[in-house]
Amino acid sequence: MPEKLGIIALAPSNIALIKYMGKKDAGLNIPENPSISFTLNDLCTWVEICRTNGTGMLRLEDGAPRFPSGMESALPCHVPALDATDKQRVIDHVNRVITLAPDLLASFGLPVQENLRSMSDFVVRTANTFPAFSGIASSASSFAALTLAGVLSCVSDTAIFLDAWAGNDLRKALSRLSRMGSGSSCRSFFGPWVLWDGSDAEAFPTGMPKFCHFALVVSDERKPVSSSEAHRLVKSSPLWNGRPERAMSRSLKMKSALESGDVKTVSRVSWLEAWEMHSMFHTCIEPFSYWRSGTVAALQWLSPFLKEGSPPVVTMDAGPNIHIFVEESRAAVWRDRIISYLELRAAFGEKEKFLEDHGGDGASF
Repeated sequence: MPEKLGIIALAPSNIALIKYMGKKDAGLNIPENPSISFTLNDLCTWVEICRTNGTGMLRLEDGAPRFPSGMESALPCHVPALDATDKQRVIDHVNRVITLAPDLLASFGLPVQENLRSMSDFVVRTANTFPAFSGIASSASSFAALTLAGVLSCVSDTAIFLDAWAGNDLRKALSRLSRMGSGSSCRSFFGPWVLWDGSDAEAFPTGMPKFCHFALVVSDERKPVSSSEAHRLVKSSPLWNGRPERAMSRSLKMKSALESGDVKTVSRVSWLEAWEMHSMFHTCIEPFSYWRSGTVAALQWLSPFLKEGSPPVVTMDAGPNIHIFVEESRAAVWRDRIISYLELRAAFGEKEKFLEDHGGDGASF
């Protein structure tokens, strides 16, 4: 008998302009400073969790989620190549979610399935619409989607859950639960502009125009140093001295600029913040770099555009790839610029590409 379709949830990647780098509490993933991010829409992770009769075991399958008719992904899905450590991290988090979900749901008066662990095995399938482990925040989207799908698999009435999901409190509670698996995943429950300060993340209104996002993919290979390891190493950099205070100051300046729609200030602060984060990587006690030759070339190409009247907002996550945010009205201009740049790079044998997206509202099902 074929296995029934499971619960399907998705969560988009989010790209930080003020960075989460360094933890006050590593166990709970509490950051040293506030961060501000932009939530994407189509660059996301899909998760399916299917319950079958069993004894409460959980397994991660090497296969893409199976979509019911009408719910297919807008972009092709790719199953990430997870090593044993990655797989255990996923399993541990889904187990955590299923263990904690009943009390969380009960606190909102939401019905929970009976005999949750003793009568069911849980099968997990996951896939991304973008390269994993390359600095496009796949951990954020993955753990947000795993959390939402895991909680949904414990609910006995999804219609009642959907009513509660329309409010902000349930979304915040799931965001905090997700943060225990991956800190930055808490931001992927909201959008498009999100502030994460302490234990909670939440969307906030801005005066910004609608933005389009381009990811310049210099490399889609797995990055050599995990984000978790980077969080540990940055504190050994001489640039860490005063870093939380500088990041706090920048976050206040960034939030004010976003609220007033000051694109030039957003662009300038984002550029400074990205350079500082990567400089800490380059100067820690065990120096490392995510940059490739294509990273340096792209940063040099982009630098003059920051002086334009309507500059792009440029940043990098912990990886070699570059994120470019532009006003929606200038998306066609920038698409042509990027295509021309990549054609020039291809003439010299470089195989680089770009991905395009726009702002979204966060995790959904």
